[in-house]
Amino acid sequence: MSDTQQQAYRDDFEKFLSHTNEKEILFGEIIKEAEKRNAQSLLDIGAGNGLLSIPLATHMARYLAVEQKDSFVDKLRAAGLDTLHDSFPTHIEERFDIVLFSHSLSYGRKTRMDFEPFIRAAWDLVAPSGELLIVTYKGQEDDWTHLMERVGENPIDSNRVGYNTLIMLLNTLGEVKVHKVKSIVKTGTLEEMLYALSFVASDGEPVKKEKFLEKRVRVEKILNSEYQVAGGIEFPFWHYLISTYK
Repeated sequence: MSDTQQQAYRDDFEKFLSHTNEKEILFGEIIKEAEKRNAQSLLDIGAGNGLLSIPLATHMARYLAVEQKDSFVDKLRAAGLDTLHDSFPTHIEERFDIVLFSHSLSYGRKTRMDFEPFIRAAWDLVAPSGELLIVTYKGQEDDWTHLMERVGENPIDSNRVGYNTLIMLLNTLGEVKVHKVKSIVKTGTLEEMLYALSFVASDGEPVKKEKFLEKRVRVEKILNSEYQVAGGIEFPFWHYLISTYK
């Protein structure tokens, strides 16, 4: 991806975030889990741009971020967060009450062989009686999958395959519990929703975004008929929180 494309993706990402309550919803759920476990330390793998990681850090006696993107590292460090500028796995001496992946685990890893070294490295960093917490999508029987199918995209079911493979692997490590929460993308206009959803469809690839926008007539018809609310359009996304306890 060129520098121009990367900037366009970041701009689209920021616009998407301005329309969703995702970070607030996930923050509340992660904090509830931490309080239930009396967690005092958190390792945040793929900490991102700070919207979730910065408030999480304020609730922990010990917080460490792992982030590989330069611009995100700058934001995290500017906010005073202890940040390791690296990809994962990486060498870390400490152990943590919670090791977190919040939408930072790629389903490009579809087989157990792909997942296992990555997950085991994270599991090794979980303290005794601690927790590996993964926030992800499941990718089946949700509004987004149905929308894409109805506009003729027939998306590759990599989320479902990756999710099921991940669950099988985690069950070999410890007790696994799963619950799901809903976040909402809300816009005042149909045009704003169309472009917010085009960011999701793009998956970082401009060609995918353009392909989605080519189907705008069909997408707009569905949004108008099924997702219109007072004051605009609302579209739901479901997040799965997978806890594995040591």
